[in-house]
Amino acid sequence: MKKSIPALAAWAVCACASAQSNVSIFGTIDTYVGRAKSGSNSTMRVDSGGNAASRIGFRGKEDLGGGLSARFVLEAGLESDTGTGNPASTFAFTRQSYVGLVGPWGALDMGRMYTPMFQAVTRADAFGLNTVFSPMNLAAVVDAQPGMRSFVPRASNMLRYRTPVGTGLYTDLAYAPGEATTLSKKSGDLYSASVGWALNPLYVAYAFQRARSGSATAPVAEPTKSTYQSLSAAYNGGVWQVFATVARNGLNKTSVGDARIFSLGATWNVTTQSRLALEGAHRKVSGSDRSQLAWTLGYDYALSKRTALYGRWLHLDNRGGSSASLAQIPVDINSGDSASLIAVGMRHNF
Repeated sequence: MKKSIPALAAWAVCACASAQSNVSIFGTIDTYVGRAKSGSNSTMRVDSGGNAASRIGFRGKEDLGGGLSARFVLEAGLESDTGTGNPASTFAFTRQSYVGLVGPWGALDMGRMYTPMFQAVTRADAFGLNTVFSPMNLAAVVDAQPGMRSFVPRASNMLRYRTPVGTGLYTDLAYAPGEATTLSKKSGDLYSASVGWALNPLYVAYAFQRARSGSATAPVAEPTKSTYQSLSAAYNGGVWQVFATVARNGLNKTSVGDARIFSLGATWNVTTQSRLALEGAHRKVSGSDRSQLAWTLGYDYALSKRTALYGRWLHLDNRGGSSASLAQIPVDINSGDSASLIAVGMRHNF
């Protein structure tokens, strides 16, 4: 009986702590096998993140009383086909790493997290912008825009405020200082914001993001400004959903044309377990013959609430001698080669 007293005390402490706070492990393991083709080159691949990005993370929340709570998220990317971290084959919490407060007035977070514009566009994407097969990844392409910074979905050192969720009209604001030690004029900093309506069945949002060139390790004196804007919309019709986004990306140099991206997609819940999805996106740079057209056809079949099988067919058409790449398919520079990827995979959430 005496030996059981320490165990009972430990259980009591854990029970008391869990009553005040909640910490959980979450993640996704997603692996697919497919055939990628670019020009005359064709390769077989086993890769990660076809339906959802593979990851592992920890999240927690503590009730502070008076409607106020503290929260944190630590999330690391994984390459489920090799077991290494993502990016750069290192394991680190580079997907998300933030702490914040949530109250009746909204939420304030600090650290590394998704930008307001990324989240605004993702909600109007049939495949979710955070996946290999989304045609809207064309928004990060900088072909025919020398000096343009590729759109980034996350930012480090970021401060972010969002109005309370579930109220329909919302505002999302963020700023990430570049933390440059010399030269500067705000070298490397980033602004992002979105405002919209998010109440089922309608979603509409305008988003803005601006990033200056330079970094804390390589500051510049006269940073260029890469600006991104988007207008996104989605409608949930029950068994079907439609999505659309119009975006514009540009650099503050008259010699560099703006890129305009348009996407249109739809999903149809064939049964309670299966879903068809189709989306296309087009990117065109003003003053240039170079452009891209991408589309994806997808099918998902849910084996359970956590596990699904899926199929994807992605095709990218490079026009005017352009050489953009999607799904990490190598495309020869200025070749105008098209790229495609047909795959089947499995995704498990935990």
